[in-house]
Amino acid sequence: MLTLGVETSCDETSCSVLRGKDTILSNIVSSSLFRHKKFGGVVPEIASRHCMEQIQCVFEEALREARIKPEDLDLIAVTQGPGLIGSLLVGVAFAKALAYQLGIPIVGVHHMEAHLVANFFGAKEPQRFVGLLVSGGHTMLTFCEKRKVHILGETVDDAVGEAYDKVAKIMGLSYPGGPILDKLAKGGNPRAFHFTRPKQDKRFNFSFSGVKTAVLYQFRDPKTGKPNPLAPSTKDMAASFQHAVIGWLVEKALGAAQFKDVSDIVVGGGVSANSYLREKLTRDAGALGIKVWFPPLVLSTDNAAMIARRGFELYQNGKRSKLNMTGDPGLCIR
Repeated sequence: MLTLGVETSCDETSCSVLRGKDTILSNIVSSSLFRHKKFGGVVPEIASRHCMEQIQCVFEEALREARIKPEDLDLIAVTQGPGLIGSLLVGVAFAKALAYQLGIPIVGVHHMEAHLVANFFGAKEPQRFVGLLVSGGHTMLTFCEKRKVHILGETVDDAVGEAYDKVAKIMGLSYPGGPILDKLAKGGNPRAFHFTRPKQDKRFNFSFSGVKTAVLYQFRDPKTGKPNPLAPSTKDMAASFQHAVIGWLVEKALGAAQFKDVSDIVVGGGVSANSYLREKLTRDAGALGIKVWFPPLVLSTDNAAMIARRGFELYQNGKRSKLNMTGDPGLCIR
């Protein structure tokens, strides 16, 4: 069975052809990241226009690399949400038109659920696990059992990837901030500055707006807004910031795993590429006998291969989407 995955939730435009459940025949990604750098973040209008400009070319390249024709496809899986509405509509409209033309079924996919299954290509996935989803737009802990996903907790304000980008901007660094801070942190003192742990009513919720404000007050005078001459070095601040936020993520992920009595933690989303997260979570979880799954770096950011795989799973479980389906920027896990 050949599944076409279509992913346009944000600033990437991606199409992938998947044979069965595990064989990726192609996975083409066109990113508009270079267009957003000067703005210090993703501009929705630019992102959606890029998706519209690229979707046909990316689709044709995916088929060419997979060495198939459109008529060979059996199923289309497309990101329905969450994401930017303009970008989502491009992918959903393209996928629906193609499904109608070819007379094949279509399945709408939750973008964050797909990030979890990016770990399982060619591997036997656990029946029960805790999922840690970390990206520029989302931070949440989930409990997954028999391929059904339930939310344990999520951020009440900024996502962790968003916090990285905002802190980098405060420190005068470029966008995206995650890889830059991760690299800088390797040469800094992680205990140069202490961040107060945020308090949450719900055990597994997150908050990152306070740490961002704390960084701002270190680099800017809160009254005048002028640069603080006594600000710590960028390396020390990067290391301290990363030590704090990754520590909170790891602590809550391990707590959730123990609460649900599972032996696997599965990580997904763009921040899963962070080297300190990979090192610390693997080490701390290993000490408790818990296995940690991280996706290959090429599948950690948004891509259509993970959409195709999740769509294939849903199709096997009997899910079908109608042609009146539309993009849903606030799509919930259910």
